[in-house]
Amino acid sequence: MRLLSLFPAATFFSLPCPISATSIQDTAKSDDPLISKFPNIVKWFRDHGGTIDDRVTIGYEPGSNVRGTIASADIPAETVLIHIPGSLVIRGTDLGDWCESIEAVNNELRKGEQSKWYNYFDFDDSSGSRLPLQWDRDSGPGRAMQELQGLPPAGDTHMHVNNYQTGCLAGKEMTDLDFKAFKMYITRAADIGMLPMYDLMNHHNGKINTRLRRDGDGGLFVTSLTDIPAGAPIYNTYARSGIESTIDSFNTYGFVEDYPQLWRWTDNESGEMSEYHAHHRYVTESEDLPDPNSSSHEVLVISPNLAALSPSTLLTSFLGNEQLSLEQWQNQIENHHFHLRSSYVNTLRDSAMTILKELPTTIEFDERLIQSEKMRLEKVRQMGRDHVNKADAIQAIEYRLAFKKALQLAIEVAEHDKFFDDTDEL
Repeated sequence: MRLLSLFPAATFFSLPCPISATSIQDTAKSDDPLISKFPNIVKWFRDHGGTIDDRVTIGYEPGSNVRGTIASADIPAETVLIHIPGSLVIRGTDLGDWCESIEAVNNELRKGEQSKWYNYFDFDDSSGSRLPLQWDRDSGPGRAMQELQGLPPAGDTHMHVNNYQTGCLAGKEMTDLDFKAFKMYITRAADIGMLPMYDLMNHHNGKINTRLRRDGDGGLFVTSLTDIPAGAPIYNTYARSGIESTIDSFNTYGFVEDYPQLWRWTDNESGEMSEYHAHHRYVTESEDLPDPNSSSHEVLVISPNLAALSPSTLLTSFLGNEQLSLEQWQNQIENHHFHLRSSYVNTLRDSAMTILKELPTTIEFDERLIQSEKMRLEKVRQMGRDHVNKADAIQAIEYRLAFKKALQLAIEVAEHDKFFDDTDEL
């Protein structure tokens, strides 16, 4: 579930007629139903009181196969892009009760074409994505869970669905419709409920160019934070200000976010490590503050060559709130490291080195493995079959590789950057 930030209500602007999105997107595919059907969902949205800027469309992010909201023409900063009225938000009466909110979604799904949100549900594609909570565990930890090699979220991959099963369904058997409502809610909802149009924006904590404002009547405004040029993606954030880490985002949404990435882990000295262990060896405890004797560690990775060790609240506050250039990040991190005690750094470095040493495969091995596994999966698909367990395993390997690279970078930064030398004080 995505967390909103609170801002005062916004006002609308008069908008010029935009150019067609297809004229600026070479990668747009007319046979993609979520692109070809977008005008229909816009009509439904407006017919039910929603407002969306004509320059907001659906397409592929430049140079990728990632589909999301795109600007079809230049959009100035402070433009209201979307307004979702409270009457279009699906939620329970108690916003703090996620069981009630999921049941509200479930009730509307049961209505089928009689539901006001039928067109919205028909446009939803959340069922096509694979999440860690869907990884095989029928006979114990399946291959994907094993491929985490004990790195977090090992042991927590099915946390959300377990909580739903026990807390919301009271242990009753989960139906296909129950799971559809649950998955739709967990991947697309905000903390005020299901928000049509808002949930089409992709996540990016570094290139964030929107902000959110509640309208005081149960609805939400989405406003451009910066100028958005034609053809550029329109981004939201699912984890503002470091509230959630890259680990949390992967566990909930099934993808490794683009830079910046926030990695957290805690040494668990009593844990046992093996290649097939699918429970905590390194767990996350974001509440702990790092100190020289602490087992809690955090690394903010900005690029393959730039990272902040034990990032301050100031550094994490930029995530999902501002766009910083690489130079600005470098200056902020240099200042942070200058005041960071070397004893903290040494503890973090030793932890990262220990983890990499204990893991059964190296970064280089994982890079080769991913390529070979993808080739095997493609051959299976060319034969007209799909192998979700193999695809899930690749998903897990790609994730663990990103985690290992973050640990390796943390070691390199610890050994080469300048920190506050507190050895004389200890």
